[in-house]
Amino acid sequence: MPLPSSAGTRRLRKLTRTVKSESAGQRATSYDVAIAAGVAQSTVSRCFQPDSPISPDTRAHVMAIAGQLGYRPNALARSLILGRSNVVGVIVTRYTLRNNPELLYALGEALAAQCAKLLLIAVDSDNAVHSTLRDALEFPLDGLISCATMTDGDIAGFRQHGVPIVFLNRCVTSDGVDCIGTDNVHATRQMADALHRAGHRRFVCIGGPRGAPVSEERVTGFVGRLRELGVTDVVTVTSDFSYDGGRTAFLKQAARSEQKIGAVFCANDQLAFGALDACRFDLKLQVPEDISIVGFDDVAEAARPAYQLTTVRQQVEALATQAVRLLGERLTEPRLRSRTILLPGVLVRRVSAQI
Repeated sequence: MPLPSSAGTRRLRKLTRTVKSESAGQRATSYDVAIAAGVAQSTVSRCFQPDSPISPDTRAHVMAIAGQLGYRPNALARSLILGRSNVVGVIVTRYTLRNNPELLYALGEALAAQCAKLLLIAVDSDNAVHSTLRDALEFPLDGLISCATMTDGDIAGFRQHGVPIVFLNRCVTSDGVDCIGTDNVHATRQMADALHRAGHRRFVCIGGPRGAPVSEERVTGFVGRLRELGVTDVVTVTSDFSYDGGRTAFLKQAARSEQKIGAVFCANDQLAFGALDACRFDLKLQVPEDISIVGFDDVAEAARPAYQLTTVRQQVEALATQAVRLLGERLTEPRLRSRTILLPGVLVRRVSAQI
């Protein structure tokens, strides 16, 4: 085991005093550790690589010196040397971030299971992705999971830099890009069938913002199936995916309606919570005796006693695990054909609807 020289010992003592007395911004470097330990700077770097061919004694000695100095390797510098950062960018819209945080948590856990870290890239909406991504390529990303729509130019830019992309809950037709999502259309068709079998014939459908891909899929599937069943009394309105948006949208539509509304389908659970509270507290309606309310996502609040919402469950953990798997395979083999996987939604029957 290498021993520090007398000069190295003095250097170690001085550095230790300096690190303890100065701010975190004056932290020790690998060069400081190398001088104090009496080894080459490259040896210090290899000691922090678990699979490097370093003798146990040397590694223990260097790690002990590093501990005394408070040294930690710089992840950014290491990524430049190794060509991998173990950092994956995740793009989410503010709607997902606020209303369905379970998806982000699941992605973080799935990435951590593969010893990767999550770099959050939050955007206002699908339309704002391009401007936000202008500087994203400056980060040493190993991959990108996007829960928002990207332009062909943005996709090409990441691919040119060797950054694979997986889209989550977005279907994109682009070479070398993979997609994983919930089969929104099939799930909402099932919901329409269930409500129709229960005798409902007058519907209000509250969607998200115009142009929001997930909302459009869910509304199209639901309304399309009702048309096939011969139902023509369907009113569709848009909102902003929020609780307040759902409450306001339903109250406006209820004020305009000349006939009793039988059932309300909402493109996510937050909209459904707003519509449900509008019925109970603003209009004094009994749910589900007077009206049925259903949603989509099955966020944690949906199962709580205050709502007991009938909804469609997204398999969030499976979506996250599959997204990370697809990304890893694409990183290993960039020439794989594009893949799209749709997981089924699960109809969850609770007490907010008669079905």
